Order: sequence, then C-alpha cells, then structure tokens
Amino acid sequence: MTLMTRYAAGADVCLGFWQQAWEDGWIHFPPDARVLELGCAEADWQTPMLALRPDLQITGIDSRAVTRPGLTIQGDILAQDFGPASFDCIVAVSHVEWVGIGHYGDPQVEDADRLEMALCARWLAPGGWLYLDVPHRPDGPDPTTRFRAYTDAMIRERIVEPHFREVRRRLITKAEANHQDGPYIALLLEHA
Repeated sequence: MTLMTRYAAGADVCLGFWQQAWEDGWIHFPPDARVLELGCAEADWQTPMLALRPDLQITGIDSRAVTRPGLTIQGDILAQDFGPASFDCIVAVSHVEWVGIGHYGDPQVEDADRLEMALCARWLAPGGWLYLDVPHRPDGPDPTTRFRAYTDAMIRERIVEPHFREVRRRLITKAEANHQDGPYIALLLEHA
C-alpha cells in the first residue's frame, strides 16, 4: 500500500498553513508519536494526517462534540490533566486565539492562552514540539474582532515565554484576501 505524501488541507486556510509546514519539512513525528490536537472540532486535521502517518496516536479535545478518527474528548481544555510528558507533539490549528473567549461554548477565562501554553509545556515530553498558528497583527490587535490577534511582543510574552526554549520555525503568511482573520503567523515551538 502506498501512502500519500502530501497533506490534504482542502479549502481550510489554516490547514493550508499546516500543509505548507509539512511540505517545507518542519514537521517530524517520532514513530508511534502521541499527539494532542487542541480544538479538533473546527476543521478535520486528523483524517489527512492519519492517512500520511497511521502510526500516530492522536487525541483531540474541543468544547464541542465531534467525531474524528483518533480519540476525542469533549470538554474544557483548561480543565484537563493529562499528566506530565503525556504527548510527544501538540497541534493547535486556528485554536489559541479562541481559547477562553467563550465563542465556542468554552468558559470565558482571562489569560486563557497563557494558561493553555503552561499546560502544553507540562503535557509535552522532553524534546517535544508545539505547532500553532494565530492571527498576526504587527501593528497591534484590532479591538473589533472576537478573537485574539497577536503582535510579535504578545507572541513572545503570551505564548513562547517562559515555557518554550525557542521558536524552531516561523512562517508569516497571508490568509486569502477575503478572509477576515488574516494575516496569520505559524510557529513550531520547541519544549523548554
């Protein structure tokens, strides 16, 4: 059986960023990697990923009910306790900007993005990595949006420090011209 080698993002803009990162060689899963997907209900990241890497042990979590090929948990991400070093990799496609906002039925929590990054650092095994993409506003967030948008300083202070050793890869990308959330930045963070 021949497995496909190209991630099939379909029409989803943010899955397209993952596809680009995959094709550019950013993403390296160890064999039989334990992978956590944050916010798994919005777009189906798992099905095309498992078509490429059926050995992955994927757990998805979202406040909304969803069926995915991996194990799925419906609940508040900030209330989970997977235990230290439970995952080799964590994937958050178009998720971090929404956590704790309450838009998807999750509880409203101030600084939820910072709290989530602390949990991710706890859940990642040594040498693990976190992939994420967020709306990127170098000149400052737009107060009229319902989601968080990040300046470079906000990315450093709210997402990277003090939990991640370094940003391994950084891709600034423009969403489709008519997509209200763009531009985005995609990051691959190395566990501290």
